[in-house]
Amino acid sequence: MFLWVLFAVAAAAVLYFTLQPGPGGGPFTWWDKLQHFTAYFTLSALAGLAARSWREALLYAVLLAVAGYLLEIVQSYVGRSYDLADAAANALGCAAGFLISRVVASLRRRTP
Repeated sequence: MFLWVLFAVAAAAVLYFTLQPGPGGGPFTWWDKLQHFTAYFTLSALAGLAARSWREALLYAVLLAVAGYLLEIVQSYVGRSYDLADAAANALGCAAGFLISRVVASLRRRTP
């Protein structure tokens, strides 16, 4: 339950900052992409650790990647711009979060 509370707080923060009017557009910047990657890595890892199975964790990761893509589209309606590179950073963060959550879950099962 604690992991889901952390997930909800993190998801609310990501949603809030994603939909805030901002500079939008501009050249590829590593810091912006790192922020996207880290946000979705965190969400995916938390959901994956709270999941009851690897299939459930994978489903959460895929749904988060889709949500990240859709939020990129929604940004164009709140004074920001759509950026496919941001959506890609989101998806990569989801994949990495899923993989890390599975490693940690596996280690937890092995530890007596």
